Amino acid sequence: MKPLVNISSQECTKCYACVRICPVKAIYVSTGGGFPELVPGRCIGCGSCITICNTRAVSYRSSLEEAKQLLGSGEKIAVLLSPSISAEFDDISDHRKFVTMIKALGITWVNEVSFAVDMIAYRYLSLLNDFKGRYYITANDPIVVSYIEKYHPSCKNKFL
Repeated sequence: MKPLVNISSQECTKCYACVRICPVKAIYVSTGGGFPELVPGRCIGCGSCITICNTRAVSYRSSLEEAKQLLGSGEKIAVLLSPSISAEFDDISDHRKFVTMIKALGITWVNEVSFAVDMIAYRYLSLLNDFKGRYYITANDPIVVSYIEKYHPSCKNKFL
């Protein structure tokens, strides 16, 4: 699979803002002042480098083709939607129509994120009721999860 982040040497002006802002030092410059390079295994996908790059030399990998393949695979697919999705599609006044439109793409299950949050909250309740002096990270932010998986792998088996 291609790296999540790509740095274009054609667009890059060698300002190295991406190198300085990367919280996990996943971008470096070789000796001799070359173009910034990415270490894919270190990248946690936070997007800081994309935000800071004024020339738009840093970009995310598109997953459009992968999504099309998944939709055409016949596999069962679940989608979790953010509550803010209704603001994006303000012309759709009935959420049932919206769910029907999504299912027409080949999606099997459509739920709002709060459904998953309820499931996680129930699991947290059982963990906290059986505390035994352990501590848990309760963030579901993919960047936090990626950071822990890559930089604190000993904590991985302690997740839900």
